[in-house]
Amino acid sequence: MKTTVLSVLFMAASAIACTQEKQEISPIFPSKIKAINSIPFLTLQHEFIYVDKTSLKAVTNQKFRNASVFTSTGFAVVENEKKEYAVINENGKFVSGFSADSMSLNVVNGLTFYKKAIEYEKKMPVWKWDWNILGSGIKKEQTYHRIEIGVLETGQILLNDDVPYLEDQYDLNFISADKNHIFWNGILYEIKKDRLHIIEKGIAELLENQRFIKGSYAGFSIYGLNQKTAIHNELKGSERLSIRFGKENIILNEVNKERYEPEVPKLLTDSKTHDAYPFPQYEKVFPKEITNATASQIDFIKKTSLVYSITNSPYFLLGVFNDDHDVWAFDWLYIDTKGNVTDSVSFYNFKVLDQLGDVIWPDRKMILPNQFINKNWKFGKINSYKGMNDLYLIPIEDEKQVRTKGLWNAGKMNWEIKPEYNDISVLDPEKGIYALQKEKEGLYTLYDNKSKKMIGSNAYQSINSDGMVTVKLNSGKTIYYYIDMYSGKEYKEN
Repeated sequence: MKTTVLSVLFMAASAIACTQEKQEISPIFPSKIKAINSIPFLTLQHEFIYVDKTSLKAVTNQKFRNASVFTSTGFAVVENEKKEYAVINENGKFVSGFSADSMSLNVVNGLTFYKKAIEYEKKMPVWKWDWNILGSGIKKEQTYHRIEIGVLETGQILLNDDVPYLEDQYDLNFISADKNHIFWNGILYEIKKDRLHIIEKGIAELLENQRFIKGSYAGFSIYGLNQKTAIHNELKGSERLSIRFGKENIILNEVNKERYEPEVPKLLTDSKTHDAYPFPQYEKVFPKEITNATASQIDFIKKTSLVYSITNSPYFLLGVFNDDHDVWAFDWLYIDTKGNVTDSVSFYNFKVLDQLGDVIWPDRKMILPNQFINKNWKFGKINSYKGMNDLYLIPIEDEKQVRTKGLWNAGKMNWEIKPEYNDISVLDPEKGIYALQKEKEGLYTLYDNKSKKMIGSNAYQSINSDGMVTVKLNSGKTIYYYIDMYSGKEYKEN
């Protein structure tokens, strides 16, 4: 289960040093989501001040070397001339004082989670020294990260750890299970008075419909959010599926095989009933018998290597990889819970992504049928993100080997943005805001797909989804500042 979250990751950039007023740590915190009226504004001295979005009048007299936009809860990360980081609220009060620790913020369920991290060299015991056999010396230290993660509003610390930098996998990837529960780092928390209370540990994966998977020596169990008794228990990971067709027993031995063993296998089987529950939601039992299929469909099923459960439907997706280098993709077939096999199904709000996040189902022919394409076109990996619904970014190479991208509407079967651009970046999929790059190495311009109009008249080296843009000056120096993505208004001094 994935949820869209607002992350403020501080980006360091060069700027002229500035002075900073005395810090005053504020005990006052905003509650939940609020309207944010302040925005970082770049001055001619290459300092950031915070101004009112409408009037552009300064809201405080503070100046910073770098500054982020405010989260929806009213917090921002700022940097001083010493390259130290702090967190302020919208009134300019310091919530977290300046320190050398890097800072990042993330808002989930109306709470602001922070991560502080600093890199340092740690002296190791002699048995952990790095002895260089080529004679360049003995390394007696290792690089470590000191990490603190917590809730900004209450100061609650959820994690405080020192880890080797190669093992630093702590992120602010908090997930909302519902309005009162948050999942993070294998733990399910309940929110009470803006504080997190542990109600379940050892969770391997959060599922939809308020369910989660726990792993133990006995196997995997699926629970409901507020249930102490497992919905399913003693499930074992498997790569083997058995399905009967008449008198024949079809055995599939390498189903959903992974290059690296996942934390939760993509096929879980009940050791008592032999019911098989496929990825990604493990919400329904794969049929044990084929009740209706043609001979060619049976031949296809015998070669199946990928089985996914299409959520919110009675169907399972069966995939066979076509290793023809001109195709290099999966071919598909479908079977429902009653064992009926079919060559096609209705369009469901369900996408299968590979490990790089590229769409492999629906496949290109389902999204963009052959009657809408030039016969000489070749296609790259198709992308679609949360909020885009029937819209897909499709890379194309024509007969002259010119590569472009377009935005295709699979529901209306038309190009929302014709494949005439080198790159298309998704900034706000729900409001239809994109950044378009016409030529390779060229600049990006803002585009409103709903009104079919360009936004503003300026172009940038890059445009981020939080409104941050980068611009290369005549001197060769690159600077960044913020814009309003919906109007093109720039927050900098001219």
